Amino acid sequence: MRSIPFRSAFSLTTPTGLPGSRESKPDGRFEATLRGGDAVHADAVLAAPGIREYANVPAWASALPAGSYAHTCDLVRFDDMAGARVLIIGGRQSAYEWAALLREHGAARIDIAHRHDVPRFERVSWRFADAHVERTLQVPGYWRNLPASEQDAITRRFWEAGRLTLEYWLTPRLDWAGITRWPGTEVAEVVPGQDGSLRVTLSNAARLTVDRIVFASGYRADLAKVGYLSGVLDGVEVRNGFPVLDNAFQTSLAGLYVTGFSATQDFGPFFGFVKGAPAAATLVVRDLLSRG
Repeated sequence: MRSIPFRSAFSLTTPTGLPGSRESKPDGRFEATLRGGDAVHADAVLAAPGIREYANVPAWASALPAGSYAHTCDLVRFDDMAGARVLIIGGRQSAYEWAALLREHGAARIDIAHRHDVPRFERVSWRFADAHVERTLQVPGYWRNLPASEQDAITRRFWEAGRLTLEYWLTPRLDWAGITRWPGTEVAEVVPGQDGSLRVTLSNAARLTVDRIVFASGYRADLAKVGYLSGVLDGVEVRNGFPVLDNAFQTSLAGLYVTGFSATQDFGPFFGFVKGAPAAATLVVRDLLSRG
């Protein structure tokens, strides 16, 4: 088995004769070209692109000065945030967790603006998800064959556990007079100042002067944004930004499997988290072994 470093960038092309092929391969296998120029050939590919490529920010963010904002998936080092006045847009787990991290790294002030009420901070059990993950292993097409009303009810319960309620251990880390919460608001206007600051007006007419904006605004699936798959996407059926998958996570392009957040449309919200990873791996391996 050949190990490829996690940080290696690569692009994927399809086997000979399949839509999206950019190179002719006499053996009909996939080819992954690494950043250094090396190529890896494979009969099957399992892509787990994660969520970074799906970062969702409002359209007006593109008008902000370069370096004045970041999505939480990109802001992973906080040393240069000491002394900064920061506005976080969003109000779920990442918003409040990044607020805690910014406070602990010396931010001067933190404002958190979101359209909903301040969420609860409590212990939550995720045990209810176990049965659904197990049924996915036992019943082919379990999630996609559920009535829409049942899917909605399960998704709502998942939302309540993972979005309406945040981790209880954040409470003491947020106990600081420098954090101001602005529930029921959104950004109405941002004007760059000559000193590099940003003058922000919220929908409730409150005015803030900040140095940085952090978007904790979630993710939206768009498989076309996964750069290393650009050479195969012509052969992949997509619906609502998600790949259309069979019961083993295989796309419409034979031999290409996709898991993680990208699979949640066909397998349910549990598969966007680590909890669903063992079941996904089991189904993919079963399918590969069945094909010899």
